[in-house]
Amino acid sequence: MGYSLFFIGIFSLLALAGLISGAETAVTSASRAYLYHLAKKGNERAKKVITLQENLSTSISTILILNQLILYLIPIISTLFSVKHFTATGAAIWQIILAFLIMIYAEIFPKMLVIKFTIPFALFFGSFLFRIVAVLKPVTAILELCAKWTLALIGINTNRGSPSEQADEELRGAIEMHSSEGDEEEAQKKSMLKSILDLEEISVSHAMVHRKNLKTINASLPIEKIAEELTNCHFSRVPLWKDNQENIIGILQTKTFFRALQLQNGNFEKIKISQLMFAPWFIPETKHLLDQLQDFRQKREHFALVVDEYGDLKGCITLEDVLEEIVGEIEDEYDTMTNGIKLQSDGSVIAEGVTPIRDLNREFDWNLPEEEAATIAGYIMHEVRKIPDIGQTYVLSGFKIEILKRQHNQIGLVKITPSTQMSA
Repeated sequence: MGYSLFFIGIFSLLALAGLISGAETAVTSASRAYLYHLAKKGNERAKKVITLQENLSTSISTILILNQLILYLIPIISTLFSVKHFTATGAAIWQIILAFLIMIYAEIFPKMLVIKFTIPFALFFGSFLFRIVAVLKPVTAILELCAKWTLALIGINTNRGSPSEQADEELRGAIEMHSSEGDEEEAQKKSMLKSILDLEEISVSHAMVHRKNLKTINASLPIEKIAEELTNCHFSRVPLWKDNQENIIGILQTKTFFRALQLQNGNFEKIKISQLMFAPWFIPETKHLLDQLQDFRQKREHFALVVDEYGDLKGCITLEDVLEEIVGEIEDEYDTMTNGIKLQSDGSVIAEGVTPIRDLNREFDWNLPEEEAATIAGYIMHEVRKIPDIGQTYVLSGFKIEILKRQHNQIGLVKITPSTQMSA
């Protein structure tokens, strides 16, 4: 073998090892979300890369087999050639040079290059690697099986995992990573995206309108009185009860009632409430908001009544309530501008007892616990295990909370001071 042929062969193998090393980095680093976007547009190479990522263990095993074969072949050829054509000193120097060449051009250089242009390289290597994975699949399967048996011997189960949970965390990380600090619009987008992910963890009890704030009407009232109640009510749907307020017998749409009244030329005697109302939809308070949102879409309903495990009425939830968990407070012409929260000049906050903890956390970027109670009053009573008196002060979860108002057995108003303001 001549010197020219030897060096051409060595450098060709180095280049091939570099390509395979780059292929590994490209496939593992390529954004799956972007690849899905390309695949939806009909990019066949993107579809192949997605397949490689979905079977990442097999893909990596195939790449490693090829890479190791080449990296074993290079020193073997080099040693055989050196023995015949180099002196002992020359052979030692060449082996050192070769080690540096392998390190730089078979590992470091291709990975640095691919990281700069991940998607183009992933698409370039995708088809080539896809075919090789298919050809070497039997060999790879045997080697993977040996590796799994070895891992099983030391107590590692490779079949166990939580891909859904990991995917959620990856999404949260991506949202945090791609948001700009100090940009109010970006912060709002980040908050909305994170809120969407939270929907499957938040129960309807945290977003519902409590029954104390729920407008209901006695179905036994005269039609004239019901019309008067509806006129003074800004809700589009009102529950009707009979005998007691817990016994909801139907839901009446305001516009349906007044349309019927108009058709009857204002003749109350011709109005039959039982024909205008529709059956109430009861849901458990433990139901998650994501499930409820999907049910709203499927049933084409915007209103549901929330009950506890004993069937007692807890409140109601609407499609708007669920959407507000994503986009924040939605104000209409009937909503008052205040939401029970008032920021003070010293950084403290005055809040009504019924204020949802999620509203406080979202408004001021706080981290008050939401697991045990939906409202700030409920949280205080859960923590102190009693109904506090006016003027009492507690430090809970790093917040100083002072009771400002109490009505009977209910906390009416509190003052909340964050730890940053407490130390100021």
